[in-house]
Amino acid sequence: MQMQDVEVFFVDESHFANEPYVRRGWFLIGEKKKVETQKKKESKTIIGALSLKTQRLYRKQADKGNSATFIAFLYQLRQSFPNVLIILIADNSSIHKSKKVENFLKRNPLIKIKLLTPYSPEYNPIERLWLRLKKKVYGNSSYRSVKEVISEIRKIIWHYHKNGLIDSINFNFESYAEIL
Repeated sequence: MQMQDVEVFFVDESHFANEPYVRRGWFLIGEKKKVETQKKKESKTIIGALSLKTQRLYRKQADKGNSATFIAFLYQLRQSFPNVLIILIADNSSIHKSKKVENFLKRNPLIKIKLLTPYSPEYNPIERLWLRLKKKVYGNSSYRSVKEVISEIRKIIWHYHKNGLIDSINFNFESYAEIL
């Protein structure tokens, strides 16, 4: 029996907008601060898969995160890894386990989805990537359009892949090694 190549990915979606991403702040008692916002709210969803082997991020941008866009992302992964068993570790989001996704998986037996325990984002390293990405992208910046936000995300991911981030995004994948 021949051993089949396997790729394991941690999958999740994150939403980005041209609105300010205020985490916390301070100001003098009695003094009110106003955060400037754009008149037209724009947003995008990025579906991402973080490779267990290479720690590379594969992504797809979409207007909305739904079953159809998730299936399009799965198809994109399938094209990048033909004839390889793809195992996706995902949260319990409805788009990961919808009827449409189940039907897609039946037609594509080389893609498997393993769901994490509900309400356990700490087990999915891509959650930390999204958090770090949002801190770096939004930091002390505001954007006129979601196109500017996506452009900044692309730059940061490019630097991440080139190991060029000043403060890198580090994951300890050792506890997942037995999956391979």
